[in-house]
Amino acid sequence: MKNKSGQQTMGLPFGVIFSIILIVVFIVIAFIAIKHFLDIGDCAGVGQFYEELQEKVNEAWASQNSDFEFEINLPGGIDKICFADLSGEITGSQEDYKAIEMYSVYDSNLFLIPPAEACNMPNKLIKHINVSEIISTSNPYCVEVGEELQIKKGFYDKLVIIE
Repeated sequence: MKNKSGQQTMGLPFGVIFSIILIVVFIVIAFIAIKHFLDIGDCAGVGQFYEELQEKVNEAWASQNSDFEFEINLPGGIDKICFADLSGEITGSQEDYKAIEMYSVYDSNLFLIPPAEACNMPNKLIKHINVSEIISTSNPYCVEVGEELQIKKGFYDKLVIIE
């Protein structure tokens, strides 16, 4: 009988050990792939939120008079959405401003906090909203993700107001 040093220490043939290693590698790769696809779903959720909000604002803007609620539906990790004019006077929370101040070079009026959780989409320009009216009490004007937005447009208003 031949003396195989690998079998003496563990008593398992090389084929069984190699199979166990392959199974572990496949399981790790499967978890990485699942996490990647879940992250893609979260990023799609951010893009879908922007599209749905713009659609509702367009709907209100096109109507003569409107007042309805919009549910904030964003993936986990995003705490707030903020409307801001970063070129104007900052009258709101300095903490919120610090999180979004780097986006002052972009033409944007909506920001997600924290920006790192927004899948490279932390800011967006929402058309047809009256930003100066929205931020009249606080610039930036922030809303927690669990709350709802009130989208309003009066009969004589040209732009939509979000509260």
